[in-house]
Amino acid sequence: MIASVAFFLKAFRPILILVAQCLLVFTLLPLAYGSGSSQQHIPRIELIPGPLISLSADDGPAYAIVVEKDTQTITVYEYKDAFSLKHRFPCSTGEVRGKKVKSGDRKTPEGVYFFTKAFNKRELNHVYGPRAFVIDYPNLMDRKSSRDGNNIWLHGTSKPIRPRDSNGCVAMNNDDLETVVQYIHLNRTPIIIQKKLNMVHPESQIADYKSLIEFLEAWKTAFISGDKTRYTACYNEPPKDQDALWGTWDEIRTGWKQAQIPFGMTLKNVSFVRAIPHIVALFDQAIYLDRHVKCIGTKKLFLDRDRHTWKIEGEVYQPAESNPEAIRPMVTALAWLDRLHKDYKAIAELIAEWAGAWSCKDITRYRACYAQDFHARGMDLTDWIRYKEKLNKRYESIRVSAEDLQIRRRSDRCTATFLQRYRSTGHQSVGTKTLRLKRIGGAWKIYRETWHMTPK
Repeated sequence: MIASVAFFLKAFRPILILVAQCLLVFTLLPLAYGSGSSQQHIPRIELIPGPLISLSADDGPAYAIVVEKDTQTITVYEYKDAFSLKHRFPCSTGEVRGKKVKSGDRKTPEGVYFFTKAFNKRELNHVYGPRAFVIDYPNLMDRKSSRDGNNIWLHGTSKPIRPRDSNGCVAMNNDDLETVVQYIHLNRTPIIIQKKLNMVHPESQIADYKSLIEFLEAWKTAFISGDKTRYTACYNEPPKDQDALWGTWDEIRTGWKQAQIPFGMTLKNVSFVRAIPHIVALFDQAIYLDRHVKCIGTKKLFLDRDRHTWKIEGEVYQPAESNPEAIRPMVTALAWLDRLHKDYKAIAELIAEWAGAWSCKDITRYRACYAQDFHARGMDLTDWIRYKEKLNKRYESIRVSAEDLQIRRRSDRCTATFLQRYRSTGHQSVGTKTLRLKRIGGAWKIYRETWHMTPK
């Protein structure tokens, strides 16, 4: 019997080995390809609130505060390269359901708003807890829809949080609010309030983001190029006081173009948030002229889709209460840059005249570059001119040049710093000259002067 078994094992050994290997493979297969292992290589995509399209900030991540009235929850979302949920807390909104329409209706508004002011414990009644933030309701679109009211805040509380227990504000437990505080930046962080949030896949926002960026670029280019027709076409209705803006811009732009000075507009920290039925675009707007940059302010556009393009329904600067007229900051910035350009040109011409008169030993022209109250090295203007007259007699020739001129202007005073090269009969020097100037009767004059020779 033993011999028969041995013969059987020897004869069928290859088949038995193959069967054993198959059993081993089928035993290990669930471990290698089971649901737990295969999902480790598939990134988990989190749905995000539909209003969140894109956020941006100068100094790192940007944040949005999102309130859902149906669930009485408040969430904090962070945006770096993508949106991620940071915190979720309970909150309390207006005791009357629905969108706020008028003052005293005890409803919480719905839309996209921004925090414009912060109060601390010393400034608050104890019922508001240790902190409160003012929300800019009603915004421009609210007022267009005849919605009014005021004093809508995000604040703490002196009592336990209960659903729908406020007069229209958004209230939180004090400890929870202390956590949220670190994510709030005034006039930059949006607070989005909706009845019920529609959660979407992040990639569903890409198409709108790209089209919005293209629209802003076209709007900016139309203005800078002076194309009033294309610029106006970006609006559903022509902006108020548009003629005043273009009257200023046409004149200034023509002067800059003729002088062949590079100029343009920059839009930085661009954020897009959906506020059904419109989009809120927020960005920092600046005009540059050559090396000079003038920040106009933080601009807020309300955009609606018109078939296949976007249209501007309204525009303000944030906070709107400090800039009620949308064109005023732009006109002020353009005028400031134009004045700066003209001043720099006048100052450069003054210094060229000053160096030329000194080199020609023309003491009358040289003196005309100075203010009557000039003082330097213990000398007033009369003593200074006498000193220069002596040098003119001592040296047969004088040559003075100014290089790498740097000008810093503040109102009617400025400082001009440059590398001065001085060469006269038997003497030469190189160093830093600083001239302090002030505007007198519409002309720039030197009232202080210092000199630091570069060591040989």
